[in-house]
This record gives sequence, structure tokens and C-alpha cells, in this order.
Amino acid sequence: MTQNKEMGKAKSPKLLYRRGIILLVSIIGVGLLYYLVPGKLKKPIPPKPKINLPGKEISTDFNLNAFTQGNEPRLLHEIGICDTMTLKNNNLDEPACSPRFFRFFPLKNNTDFQNGFMLLVRSGVHAFPTRLFMVFERKDNKLKQVNAFNGYIIERRKSKTEYDDIVIRFFERYDKQKYFYHCLFSWDKGRYNYVKCEEINDQKVKAEKVDSVSKVVLGYLTEKSLIIQ
Repeated sequence: MTQNKEMGKAKSPKLLYRRGIILLVSIIGVGLLYYLVPGKLKKPIPPKPKINLPGKEISTDFNLNAFTQGNEPRLLHEIGICDTMTLKNNNLDEPACSPRFFRFFPLKNNTDFQNGFMLLVRSGVHAFPTRLFMVFERKDNKLKQVNAFNGYIIERRKSKTEYDDIVIRFFERYDKQKYFYHCLFSWDKGRYNYVKCEEINDQKVKAEKVDSVSKVVLGYLTEKSLIIQ
């Protein structure tokens, strides 16, 4: 009996060693299976969440402006704002149909200007003291002006329609103070309509005051003819 116990004690380290080897092999096998057999043990990696980007900010630097579709001079001539026969590029009173004075934006994304466009006019053209922003859409084969603002576009945002929402920057002087308004407009019933004022002097209007402030600002914009049409 004593001899058997001693033999059992002598074998126990070997047994433990074998069990350790088996356990190690099992762990390695499971690890290989995890990486080499997709869909069985490896959990699927969740897709990255989509990030909603803000609206597209717009540069209004005429020095960087260029015509992109080739039909811009003809369309400017069609609406009567310049003459394609005028070649001088430095006369604000009789402007050439040039990107030096006029900047086009698509009315709807990825559409030809032939069917409609938004137009920014450089300040001083035809003696108008500030920048003029107009919206045209072709109806019954004629370009019709549907909006005009004494201001300029600074941003466009995706909307539920094919017409982006737009943000226009207005300038107004009141009691010897300068005020800049960033106002949101949405397309409805064939034209852009005022929605709200979002910023004054580059400071966001507090959410709880947007409705009341927007009404007051709309009164200013209308009274000062900053919203022309």
C-alpha cells in the first residue's frame, strides 16, 4: 500500500503537466477559431454611427468666383441685368455679364441654371449700395424672379424637399448701431419664405426667445426693405 501511494505521488506531477498542456492547446484552439471562422464565435462589429453634418457654409468672395456651366452670360442677359455685348469688366454702372459682378447658385442641387438659379449681385452694381440676392425659376418658358433680398446667402441646408433651406445674412443700422441678422428661409408655394431669426451679431438667439425675436426682426427686415420680394 505504501508503495502504491508513493507511485501515485510520483505520477501526479506528470498528470498535472499533461492537463496543463491540454488546457493550453484548448485555449489556443478557441482563439484561432475566433479569428479564422467568421460568423460563429466572433461578434459582428457594429457599423459606425452616421454623423449628421451641419449645413454647407457658402463663401461669397467674388475674387474666387467663376462661371461653371457656360450659360451664365446668356441667362444674365435674359433677365436684363447686363448686356453680353459689354466687354469692359470694371464698370459697375454698365456691368459686363461677368463672374466679377455676378455669382450663381443652383436653385435645386445638381440642376442646370437654365431652369432656375439663385443669383448674388456684387455691391455697387447699377448703383445698388449693398449686395443683392435674387431667386429665379423658369415658368412657362420664362425666368421669373420669385424672391429678392437686400442681403446675401451664407449657408444652405438639406430639407425634406428638393429645394434646400437657406440662411441669409442681413445688415441693418438702428440708433447708430449696426446689427447683423442670420435668418432661415424655406421653400413653400413657389418661393422662399421667412422662418426665423437664428443669430444677431453672430450670437445665437436663445431657444426660448426665438419666436418673439423672430417676429421683431421680421418687422425690421420688412420696414427697411431688406426683404424686397
